Amino acid sequence: MSFVYVANSPLGNVSVIDTKVNQLIANIQANGTLIQAILSPNGQYGYILGTVPSNVTVIDTKDHSVIAQVLVGDVFFLAIPTTPMMITHDGHWIYVANQSSGNVTVIDTKDYRVVANVQVDNSPVTIAITPDDQYAYVVSAPSGSASSVNVIETKTNQVISTIGIGMLAIAIRISPDGRNAYICNRGSNNVSVIEIKENRVIATVQVGANPRFLEITANGQYVYVTNTSENTVSVIETKTNQVIATVEVGSDPFTLRITADDRYVYVANDEGTVSVIETNTNQVISTVEVGTNPYDLSITADDRYVYVLNRGVNTISVIETKTNQVIATVDVGFAPTGIAITP
Repeated sequence: MSFVYVANSPLGNVSVIDTKVNQLIANIQANGTLIQAILSPNGQYGYILGTVPSNVTVIDTKDHSVIAQVLVGDVFFLAIPTTPMMITHDGHWIYVANQSSGNVTVIDTKDYRVVANVQVDNSPVTIAITPDDQYAYVVSAPSGSASSVNVIETKTNQVISTIGIGMLAIAIRISPDGRNAYICNRGSNNVSVIEIKENRVIATVQVGANPRFLEITANGQYVYVTNTSENTVSVIETKTNQVIATVEVGSDPFTLRITADDRYVYVANDEGTVSVIETNTNQVISTVEVGTNPYDLSITADDRYVYVLNRGVNTISVIETKTNQVIATVDVGFAPTGIAITP
């Protein structure tokens, strides 16, 4: 049985949807203004990041109960989908980027104890962790100056490298082989490529206007980037770090997700649609009408369904990938912001 956890921003509650029947089965009270939801690798625990006060609420997905709340540094809500909270692939450590306090809180998931607060560059906004769990890459994006990446060694929780990148960096992903990190610089209209072995920028790839989000295919061959102010998606070939295609999508594309089999890319457009890109041709094969302001989306592990978070109308649209039709619309809490689906 699989469940969808939806973090509803201002009211501090979490909606739980049973994917078998696509019905709301629980509402869990968390703490503060909620901005992100993630799961442990095995799906046994949900972690909900909130601000005012800044904290992580821990949910047992077996019975949807709150088992802990951990105070962190001063997190800030950007109103743009980011990943200020990440968990290591072994499920042992949670890293939280505290934008307003300029540090990263490290939580031990064994006892939900804060084990470190790591000082980084001003205004950390998003984090990615290498596949081997040895390093956390923290993107800092102070307004009016160039962004940077602080590399934290997870063994010591010390910053071992600082790398300059473009302006107003907003999203980071690391390739499945752990060789490179890709970062959207929305103020520079480009993507920085960092070689992890040497911690240096090896390429700067020009994309469209205001790139806000990116994902890497599971085979590591391509990076898909949403260009919000240009209504396009750029496709970067990782072998050459060149843009090989630019795909026109709906108005104001925000986030995108790639199916696990790498066949399709689902793009949430702020106009209230989801564009479906076939990766073989890099053509839009379907445009699906959803709710207002689809802020984020998530795909089930078996690639059968896409759950779209409609922030403007407080609903979740469920798209069946076989037909690219909405098969259910589920009412959730006010201004939903974060979404995560158990395996």
